[in-house]
Amino acid sequence: MPSPWPTLRSPEVIRTARPRASRVWAVLCVLLAACRASGDAPSGPVVPSGRAEFVALQAALASGDDGRAAGLVDELSRAELAREERAQLEAARSVLRGRALVAGLVLELASEEVAATPGLYELVLRAENRGDVALTLALPPADLKRHRATIDAHGAEGLEFDSTQCSVLAELSLAPHARVRHVLLSYELPLGRALAVRERWALAPRSGEVRADGRRHPAAGVEVRACARERVSPLLGAELPPTALAEALTGEPAPDARQLLETALRVAPAAREAALAGLVEPMAELARRAPERVCAAEPALRWLTGNRDLGADASGWARLLAVRATTGPVPAERPRLDLPVRGE
Repeated sequence: MPSPWPTLRSPEVIRTARPRASRVWAVLCVLLAACRASGDAPSGPVVPSGRAEFVALQAALASGDDGRAAGLVDELSRAELAREERAQLEAARSVLRGRALVAGLVLELASEEVAATPGLYELVLRAENRGDVALTLALPPADLKRHRATIDAHGAEGLEFDSTQCSVLAELSLAPHARVRHVLLSYELPLGRALAVRERWALAPRSGEVRADGRRHPAAGVEVRACARERVSPLLGAELPPTALAEALTGEPAPDARQLLETALRVAPAAREAALAGLVEPMAELARRAPERVCAAEPALRWLTGNRDLGADASGWARLLAVRATTGPVPAERPRLDLPVRGE
């Protein structure tokens, strides 16, 4: 089935660093400086006003309470203001407009299979403008992060982390209610000697601006949904139902670690939460009377949950699965994916 996302020219991936934006009023001052340069605002120093309404406006903008901030902007627009205060008010209004434009964007990464080429994929950015106004997103290079993990027949994992920078959001134009598709790169996901390999891609935008109706507005807090991809060795055989893991763990004779790992990998990714939920009761029992079985399942549990801290702690695994059954899964990849950039 053809993709509903029209493909645009792939952006360049580069490796430069850019510091992140800071406080709200600093953003306002930068915006006003840019406006003065283009003749959109009067010249002169911009100093945050000390009057109570502006203090409240600053607090509302900083906390993300846009409804309160909009009300204060309306209230202040009817007041008698000094030139600097009027400039601050216009900057605040521009911040709110930028947030509204950004709120209408849906951005997500996707890993798509390349037809007839096993192990070859394209990483793409899908962008949709759900608003009624044409806009152009203009952000500094964003951090493109990749976390790859492999697991072999002995349960040993290999981990790779890297972070580059990508200019896909430097000049992203979208018509009203339009959807576009940018190909970021083509890549392989080789198995090698592993039973399975998976990776997670994330894009972390920096603050910049969004242009609409001939005006520029601050754009901060732009979010891009991450994506994941997993590839399992075809030598493992056909997929198994989610109940297979609990049956293997409690069956006779006692299964070994490799059998449990291969069983877990053969459960379809979409069914793995159900497989883990089915382990809650048997795991609680085995943690008390046969903890060695839980220890044998550690590689399988580690791969399915992404938790690498519990090791051979049978009681710890029983508690973790019980908590997951109540609260749902926690993100498998933790902040260590966010590699520091030199100089930040």
